[in-house]
Amino acid sequence: MTRRELREHLIRLLYIREFHEADEIEEQNRLYFEELLPNEGMECPEADQVMERYNMIVAKLPEIDAILITKMTNWNMNRIGLTEKNILRLCAFEAVFDEVPEKVAINEAVELAKQYGGEQSAGFVNGVMARIVKAEI
Repeated sequence: MTRRELREHLIRLLYIREFHEADEIEEQNRLYFEELLPNEGMECPEADQVMERYNMIVAKLPEIDAILITKMTNWNMNRIGLTEKNILRLCAFEAVFDEVPEKVAINEAVELAKQYGGEQSAGFVNGVMARIVKAEI
């Protein structure tokens, strides 16, 4: 599995998480791999790797969200789209808590926003990620 495919699975799982209670998440994640992906003609033999990474991100969500809140000028977490929010969460995790080079994290965030977000998503994601990276330097 490529890093891009891994990121796409992670964004989808984070997105699914937005719609379910905490006690439903494990079941929803199982359904994602066992039913949703096969119904789309896809598979993910590295589901354990995806879930390990997903759990690392979820464990850091309070810290990630705190970082995002401070870097989103005139925005709050409830005002941004769920797609953009979860792209930012993933990429902020990579840029701040992981060993992914900052430029790579930003580039991947922008590309994912172009693919999954709205017309203005890529610019918004790029701006927030640039502020996060500048703060880390």
